[in-house]
Amino acid sequence: MKITDYNAIAECADARVDDLCPDLVEIIGHESAIWCVMGIYLSNDVTSGYGQDFEVNPDIFNESGFCKCSVISSKERISVILDSQMSYYKDRFSICGYDDLVEDVSNICIYIQTAISRILFR
Repeated sequence: MKITDYNAIAECADARVDDLCPDLVEIIGHESAIWCVMGIYLSNDVTSGYGQDFEVNPDIFNESGFCKCSVISSKERISVILDSQMSYYKDRFSICGYDDLVEDVSNICIYIQTAISRILFR
């Protein structure tokens, strides 16, 4: 069952983003990373695509030269764009099964981290 309590979702995301998608936290900041994960969780069953654009915090992620970070999600896929570089993670199943909040938020974080890692390690 989908959780709609923003505080519960935020607490779950807050407990996981630093460990499961540390590069997103480094690139856009902790609070923005929480909002990013929350947006994907809340929209995954009601949209065919959901895009979020973030400014890269130069104090946090200055040496990369990246200026913008976009995270785009659909039911089975999360894409990350850092300026002109893009990568994605796609699964055969929906990202959110809405059976377990911790599992859904963890999946979102891991998929984002995978996409970012593919960009950073090119």
